[in-house]
Amino acid sequence: MQIEADRPIKDLTIITEYVGDVDFLKNRENDDGDSIMTLLSASDPSKTLVICPDKRSNIARFINGINNHTPEGKKKQNLKCVRFDVGGECRVLLVSNRDISKGERLYYDYNGDEHEYPTDHFV
Repeated sequence: MQIEADRPIKDLTIITEYVGDVDFLKNRENDDGDSIMTLLSASDPSKTLVICPDKRSNIARFINGINNHTPEGKKKQNLKCVRFDVGGECRVLLVSNRDISKGERLYYDYNGDEHEYPTDHFV
């Protein structure tokens, strides 16, 4: 599935929230889900929280990732993951990081700052 802009999108526009069930990473280490998103990294790894969109999700789960090992892949990135405190709860939002043209596919870096997810096979 390819997600693309149905109209022009301005820089810094909130596209969607990354949603799903929240769980401790330690409970999902052997999970076969390919869309788990880090919600909150803790200095104690047993307290790190992740979003698991396997039962409940939205369009965020289907937005493509970039190959963050190549300059070409990095050029495709037009969204970024941003974590916010909303009413005392941590939320992950996908926000445009530049103006996006109508018809352009949406891409973000699945890893952000963590580099835990292998993306070298992505286009």
